[in-house]
Amino acid sequence: MKTGLLICLLVSVQSFSQEKVWIKGRISDPKNEGVADALLFIYSTDSTLLSMAVSEKDGHFEADVLPVDAVFIRATHDNFTEFKTAVLPFSETSDLNLSFQNRTKEMGEVTVSATKPMIERKPGMMVLNVEQSLSATGSSAFEVLEKSPGVSVSSTDNISLNGKSGIIVQIDGKAQPMSGTDLANYLRGIPSSAIDKIELISNPSAKYDAAGSAIINIRLKKDTRLGTNGTATVSYGQGIYPKAGAGISLNHRNKKVNVFGSYNYAYRKGFNHLVLERRFYQQDTFKGAYIQDNNLKFPVSNHSARFGMDFQLNRKNALSFVANGMSNAFTIDGINRSDVQIQQDVIASRFVTTNDREEKWFNGSANLNYKHVLDSAGSEITADLDYAAYQNQNNQRFNAGYYDISGTAIQNPYILTGDLKGNLAIHAAKMDLHQVLNAKNFLDAGVKSSYVIADNNLEFFDRSTGIPVYDTTKSNHYIYRETIGAGYLTWNYEGKKWSFQLGARGEYTHVKGTQRMTNSVSDTGYFQLFPTAYLGFNPSEKHHFEWTMNRRIDRPSYDQLNPFKFYLDPSTYREGNPYLRPQTTYTFELGYSFKNVLFVNAGIATTKDNITEVIAPLTQNQNVTVQTNINLKRADLIYANISAPVQVTKWWNSVNNINAYIALYSGNVAQTNLQNRGSGVLILSTVNTFTLKKDWSIEWNASYHTPEIYAFDHIKEIWHTGIGVQKKIMQSRGVIKFAWTDIFYTNYIRANVAFTNYKEYFDVKRDTRVATLSFTYKFGKTSVAGSRRRGTGADDLKGRVNTGGG
Repeated sequence: MKTGLLICLLVSVQSFSQEKVWIKGRISDPKNEGVADALLFIYSTDSTLLSMAVSEKDGHFEADVLPVDAVFIRATHDNFTEFKTAVLPFSETSDLNLSFQNRTKEMGEVTVSATKPMIERKPGMMVLNVEQSLSATGSSAFEVLEKSPGVSVSSTDNISLNGKSGIIVQIDGKAQPMSGTDLANYLRGIPSSAIDKIELISNPSAKYDAAGSAIINIRLKKDTRLGTNGTATVSYGQGIYPKAGAGISLNHRNKKVNVFGSYNYAYRKGFNHLVLERRFYQQDTFKGAYIQDNNLKFPVSNHSARFGMDFQLNRKNALSFVANGMSNAFTIDGINRSDVQIQQDVIASRFVTTNDREEKWFNGSANLNYKHVLDSAGSEITADLDYAAYQNQNNQRFNAGYYDISGTAIQNPYILTGDLKGNLAIHAAKMDLHQVLNAKNFLDAGVKSSYVIADNNLEFFDRSTGIPVYDTTKSNHYIYRETIGAGYLTWNYEGKKWSFQLGARGEYTHVKGTQRMTNSVSDTGYFQLFPTAYLGFNPSEKHHFEWTMNRRIDRPSYDQLNPFKFYLDPSTYREGNPYLRPQTTYTFELGYSFKNVLFVNAGIATTKDNITEVIAPLTQNQNVTVQTNINLKRADLIYANISAPVQVTKWWNSVNNINAYIALYSGNVAQTNLQNRGSGVLILSTVNTFTLKKDWSIEWNASYHTPEIYAFDHIKEIWHTGIGVQKKIMQSRGVIKFAWTDIFYTNYIRANVAFTNYKEYFDVKRDTRVATLSFTYKFGKTSVAGSRRRGTGADDLKGRVNTGGG
């Protein structure tokens, strides 16, 4: 092999260094011959990873690290026994001679691996290591999120974190351009086997885009081993309907170049079974009701591909390129049966509605990233250029038949067809500077510009008479343009006991929306400032305290603004709101950790113009309800989280989480006034892993969510439990997993909704009880190297585009 790869893993403390020094030496086998491709990990005496190196062909290695009093080194290789050195004074690390020992026959092959806990707490975030979760086997990204600590999913697929709405969901740091059901359907197409970890970031700093009250970042797997390597996965699951998936990732890495690519296919047939009762009143007098049974079946077929290259041009310059493509196809088969009451508990008539849709979604994105190292202290400049394009086609056929109680047709059926064509393009560029001032201070600064244009044309035709008639009351052609210019600056200080960060981000936004059918135009621009602050205190090695403050904005997603109608039945449709305003959130949080095994966070958050999804009666027609988004006056949140990983025995590890919050909502919708309406909520979750002999392991998980009042909805308690079993084979290169989720089929939503002159009762079930068997095989070399991680310039924008489902 050519000259080995030298990798410096920069941990956060390293960012504050003023000058780095070199650790050098040679590593040999028992015959004193140099060993190539040995991995050497350099740690400080408190076990903090400082750097990492890969030995050359002749066994020589070198690593640049921060000067500390003493270090120790861990060395690994596929053919020799792993070992650790004694603690070495830093002055004795410039000419090291290290030696491996041969493995004994009794030991067999030593596998270099580090077992991560399923859930980790890191500063400002909680990390869910998906590969360590047996219950995630064969599931989708959406199903993994549903079971993540502090995450809640509403009956309309809206995601919240610790009670906060307006969550930005990212894939590898790139925000996804969709929300609600569209986002859920997109995530249902991503297999869990493609996911490395999920980061739940409750309080992002000024360096992040200001969009979103919090961020959920899904990190996909990327092979970091030297040479040519790959991973192949296949799975099959069975609930009410089948789910299957397969994927492969390939990676080739040498000293200068890394080439990687992956392809995943997922087929998941699911359903959404909604049973509800809608009752209409006028001044407390009963005026009618619908008793409805809605059943949607939707096979989801998803193809996703990724290709990228990293070039280490020289010690100071690196260039990267990555392209992603994804297609989603849905054939949704829906049927609604409704009993109509005009007197209390007396059925007067019925209507049956079929709602069939064929949807296709295509999206592609490309990112070009350049990095230049300014000095040996770690100062650097990075630049990104991004382009993303999204296309969607949606063909609807809506057929409603009306009958008396004997089943005889009482009028001609109403037939409505719709054709939606949508296009969206995102252009973005950004530049970031990381400047180290001295051993304790550094600055981060950056600028960004983005331009978005969305063009959606929806045409409805009334075909009830057999002749298509263009329906101007339902059709629309909506064009949306948005320009954002942003800049940020943060100052960071890291001392022995105290640390702090002060930052601010300024963003100017100009938006213009045009409705072609009515020739109405909305044109507005505004500038907003987003300050952030962080203060940390370490009184000892066991205790850590921190305080954070920030202001965030959540702009409406593009589909939330589009004034288009999507019908479920003659009495219900979904529609965007072009007058929806952005919401802003102020958050103050306190955190405490003890020995990195107990983590406690508590805070308060206030959201103005809170964006809330409602299903409410129309003012002009009280017997028709619309699902849309509105701005409430405000929402106030008080929350606390406790995470306690416990190593009960050597073979039993238990990760336990308690999330509690009180959310209060104020505003007025459909003649209904809210004044601090809400409730306290408690979410309990536990994940227990039992490590057995002969590479067997078992997992049991459970979660309980107390009843909750969410604005106009009174949601009943939810709980679920599942198990998983894993067996490693083929010298740990192959893994067989079995998982059974929601064993007792209790993970579904039941709720009551109350407005003035309107009440609704519903429960909605999905295909959540699934048994899945999967097999994963890793091939190629096992030597590990570092890989570049970076966000792109379009991260916040992609979280607001509708790209799949409906």
